Amino acid sequence: MKKNAVLLASFCLVMSLFLSSCALARKDDTAVEKKEKKKLEFFHGKIESAKIFEELIQEFEKENPDIDIENVYVPYGSTVLKTRIARGDIPDIFVTYPIEYDYILRVNKGYLLDLTNEEFVKNIQPEIQNRYLVNGRMYGVALSQNAVGVLYNKDIFTELKLKIPRTWDEFIQIMETIRKAGKQPLLMANKDPIQISVFNLNLVANEFDSQYWDKVNKEDVDISNDKRWIEVSEKMLQVLPYVQPDSFRADSDQIKKAFANGEGAMYVMGTWALPDIEAFNPNLNYGIFPFPATNDPETNHVLGGVDAGFAISADTPYPEEAKRFLAFLVQTENAQKFSDYEGSISAVKGVQMKKQEVKLLDKLVKQERVVNWPNHYWLGGTAAEDEFRKYSQQFFIDRNVSAYLENLERMFSSYRQGR
Repeated sequence: MKKNAVLLASFCLVMSLFLSSCALARKDDTAVEKKEKKKLEFFHGKIESAKIFEELIQEFEKENPDIDIENVYVPYGSTVLKTRIARGDIPDIFVTYPIEYDYILRVNKGYLLDLTNEEFVKNIQPEIQNRYLVNGRMYGVALSQNAVGVLYNKDIFTELKLKIPRTWDEFIQIMETIRKAGKQPLLMANKDPIQISVFNLNLVANEFDSQYWDKVNKEDVDISNDKRWIEVSEKMLQVLPYVQPDSFRADSDQIKKAFANGEGAMYVMGTWALPDIEAFNPNLNYGIFPFPATNDPETNHVLGGVDAGFAISADTPYPEEAKRFLAFLVQTENAQKFSDYEGSISAVKGVQMKKQEVKLLDKLVKQERVVNWPNHYWLGGTAAEDEFRKYSQQFFIDRNVSAYLENLERMFSSYRQGR
């Protein structure tokens, strides 16, 4: 009996030591795991896409438990990013647009990681991905393209027996018909300068090509007396009588909601706004037609460019992990999820446009009837964009073509002299 008691005590002691060692081992493993988890900041201004990014991040973290992605999104992301880079606070991964001045400047200053030889870059359509080329190297990768069109309420169009306008004159005539029927022809968020520029740049982009902007960046250009600029400006003013009376008190969220609720027949906006609009009214019967910038349907092009495109900071402590995340985002199945959610036109090979409302724009983009955002060519980058928006809003208020064009001429001159 005594012998059994001794054996039992010995057994209990052994088991106690074994369990303690296991607990310590687990504790050590947890500590190692916690210590080794690598944190990456994913910074962007695409608030409307934050939800789908979060879903993709969660999937990525399940597959990569050693990596923690922080999804950081703010309004006016490009402006905030510029400020952060200026003070040396550069996110690990962030949205960047090819061609634009800020991207080229950051490449030349060595802020961005070279992605040229990464395998995942091969998954992007070359005609889109090659926009990131600077001196034969690529420092960004494209996930999606945006496209601007005219969102229209199909019920209103059906009720008034309206056809999709293909020319500028038809566009104006349709708005007149809608107004005479006692309905609101066009919704605009004129409180927000960015929204004004989305409308204006459709006209500017369809009039002036990249060679024109090369000239503007290099030499004095007479904008004030240019008949093309005068005509474009007059077109901008031509739509204002058809805009809702409180347009200068309305921001973009209010207009998205108003359109979703059937309070207006048309709304000029990009594909990035579709998730918000559909969230306000999932049953909205709407479509999108190409913006008819001119009276020649064959020369009208869709305004658009790379929308979700990403760069990696050259100073990130975890470059391989950051590349792993970008490779995950541009996998065909994940790019398809992103396109399905946002309605954006994918830059990734093999992704299909499934959103019926975007099919007309997608068709033109695939035919290469698309023009890049003019502001991407401007010296001054984000600062020049902000200034253009400010002058455009003032122009909509005072409706003075001469003053508007003089302001733009001075703006381009100032950035040219300061290069």
